[in-house]
Amino acid sequence: MAQTSSTRIFNFSTLDFPEKDRFHAWVKDNHCDCRLRDGDPPAFNARATGASLGPLILSGRTWLNPQGSSAYEVHRTQQHIRTDGHDFFRFTLVLSGRFLFRWTSPQSIKTAGDLFVLDAAQINESVVEAGDVISLVVPRDLLPSQTELLHGHTLATGIGRLIADHMLSLFQNLANLDAHEIPYVVQSTLQLLAAAVSSAPDVLAEAGSPIRDMLRSRILRHIDAHLLDANLTPDGICRDVGVSRAKLYQLFEGSGGVMRQIQRKRLRRAYQMLADPNRPQPHIAEVAWRHGFSNEKYFFRLFKAEFGHTPGETLDNIRASVLRQVVPRHLSEDVNLPSGWTLPFGTPDH
Repeated sequence: MAQTSSTRIFNFSTLDFPEKDRFHAWVKDNHCDCRLRDGDPPAFNARATGASLGPLILSGRTWLNPQGSSAYEVHRTQQHIRTDGHDFFRFTLVLSGRFLFRWTSPQSIKTAGDLFVLDAAQINESVVEAGDVISLVVPRDLLPSQTELLHGHTLATGIGRLIADHMLSLFQNLANLDAHEIPYVVQSTLQLLAAAVSSAPDVLAEAGSPIRDMLRSRILRHIDAHLLDANLTPDGICRDVGVSRAKLYQLFEGSGGVMRQIQRKRLRRAYQMLADPNRPQPHIAEVAWRHGFSNEKYFFRLFKAEFGHTPGETLDNIRASVLRQVVPRHLSEDVNLPSGWTLPFGTPDH
């Protein structure tokens, strides 16, 4: 970790680990299943540098092995998405090396010069090869909702090229940023991203109006702020936000309805409480009640349907993983390291 007068820059290298542990150290926090394509590859050598800029995370990653010698597969499934609940976009600029996306039709290959978008709330089946990349993680609620339509797409427009140049320059000048400059950098970056997303040909036909997107985002923010309130109902939302019941249902008809959104958010909040190894072990019935589920059996049924296991199994699995975990001392000394910041699915923990 390097500390400047303004921006805290984090550094990470697999060279700090024994050779047999290097790949595991690289992928252990990225909320995907990862496996090397070569069963017995050379030591996985890579390094990363990055910093949190307000709500954004900017990082650069370099694979030190020859291209193709340490390729690995990334699998982010619906189970991962339901379990961790991460909700952000990642814009990645490829400087060298390549990425193969298998879920697109036809399969898509990203090479040097490409700037592509990944959505943490969608499936990712890809192959990563050695090279250099710069990535920017942006929380979902800071960008237009149509950004999700660009999952796996390359921003090939003129504005896309401006963003690529902007990300490269920003990364190269991280150490020179003063604290008072960061809010302006964040604002200009988000404006560029919003312009690129809104002008992308792939989404123009499918995107809703800006007013619709703003209203839906406003309602989601209201839900997050009042998630555990007993009176968080469609009528209450209509009254507090100032929207008709018909409009509220229309805005969420494509995602299972507004009450389904509330239910899933409450289940994810309950999961996070149960899965937090730093909390005293909670009583499941109390967790259910606190998250709006007065019927414990109903809570168990919904929880298992959402995450694939019961609340009790969640507690058992988390406790068991904590007992098995061995944290390298040189990493555990810095408890403020943002989780996943170095990795293909970096996690903004703000």
